[in-house]
Amino acid sequence: MRIRVVTAAAALLTAGLTPFALPTAATAASAKYADDFNGDGYRDLVVAAPQATVSGHEAAGAVVVLYGTASGPSAAKRKLITQASTGIPGSPETADHFGGSVASADLDLDGYADLLVGTPYEDTDGASNKGSVTVVWGSPQGLGSGTVLPLTYGAGDPSGCAFGVDLAAVPASPAPRPSVHIAGACSVWVLQGPITRSGKAYSRSERIMGPSAAKLVTGRLSDNYFDQIEISVGLSGHPQGAVYVNRPYNSYTEPLPTDGSNATVGDVNGDGYGDLVVGDPGDMTVDGKPQEGTGHKGGQIAIWPGSAQGIDPAAQPLLINQSTPGVPGTSESNDTFGTDLSVADINHDGFGDIAVGAPGEALGSVRQAGQVVIVPGGPAGPTGAGSYAITQNSTGVPGTAEHSDAFGTTVRFADLTKDGRADLVVGTPGEVAPGATRPTGGIWVFKGTSTGVSLGSSYSVMAGATGLPTTSDTNWSSVSAP
Repeated sequence: MRIRVVTAAAALLTAGLTPFALPTAATAASAKYADDFNGDGYRDLVVAAPQATVSGHEAAGAVVVLYGTASGPSAAKRKLITQASTGIPGSPETADHFGGSVASADLDLDGYADLLVGTPYEDTDGASNKGSVTVVWGSPQGLGSGTVLPLTYGAGDPSGCAFGVDLAAVPASPAPRPSVHIAGACSVWVLQGPITRSGKAYSRSERIMGPSAAKLVTGRLSDNYFDQIEISVGLSGHPQGAVYVNRPYNSYTEPLPTDGSNATVGDVNGDGYGDLVVGDPGDMTVDGKPQEGTGHKGGQIAIWPGSAQGIDPAAQPLLINQSTPGVPGTSESNDTFGTDLSVADINHDGFGDIAVGAPGEALGSVRQAGQVVIVPGGPAGPTGAGSYAITQNSTGVPGTAEHSDAFGTTVRFADLTKDGRADLVVGTPGEVAPGATRPTGGIWVFKGTSTGVSLGSSYSVMAGATGLPTTSDTNWSSVSAP
């Protein structure tokens, strides 16, 4: 592994000090929420459509922000952002995939959250598919102009780096300063803030290792660090990907004994430490042949408890799948249980609950209709008891389950109405809305209550209602998780 660090703080960083040894940011005006772009006290919802056609260019990509209100986000108060938007750098090009990843935090510490947008297949710095990351700055009026973050040292990086294939952001509280984590096929960049509106960061470091990161998540798993979890998808011997936990400015661990394609951090056992939840949606067989790895038929999730010292890679993780007693359904090939994850304490019992997306789930004869399973936490972590499923065929849920809807491709918990309860948003990229000629996608919003996720008060927002085109495969469904 090789780490490159540039700034006046390089001596401190290379001395092996933790981020908490860095001087604190000069201002403490950080936004209360990492996704409140206009400072009105409501979380805003970011939903990406990286395959959207823009100005005639297929898969140029777009991002829609649904601003929060007391009744939740809706298409009535929204902002559509593309590289054709005023103040946004660049121009829409075929297969750029603007919105291939999104994240948010108050990067310049002005009291308003800022939006990060990855464009992993952007041609830049003379390199094809090098990728780029744009910051769209928050303000009292909401999101406005943008800045492309500089990611080049010396001669630069080769073609095909796909920087921005995934993003993670850490806000300035409880961390000492905001930071941006950028995944790519060549390396992982970490930018410590504050970040100025010209794109200058307090420090920049580039982690270069053998396997590259395709997915990133950050979270506090111990007393001492905000850990960076990197998932390198498609490595030899790993049908999904290898999972690394990296502590800032220190060498990375060996891969955890699991496969995975995504992860999240949340306290599912109520001990005050974040726990690592890894989604491993792939089957243990490919073309009927057994594959090396730790997966389960139909997919599973693996949970490593956090502690004062962090997670123990040698410990046996808690495994949950559709063969676990109490979990709805049956483990079947291609269910893709664990495709996406989110954790929140829905009912305020002190234990985080896990939303597990299974977009490949068949409902009767309807293939790949998809579902979301809510797995409650508990003092020993989730056991499967009390789990329940949500589909488009559930009573009170708008719409009807159809072939290839892929309900549950993305899931996110967040308090969207400022009532202290976590609401659930589910992305459905294969949804074909009335009047659309192709799968344009949509989201379903479920209100959180004292007893769990409410189905009767749920509603959907279709891509066409946001100004996105309805004549191409928009696949508007990628929900952000700041």
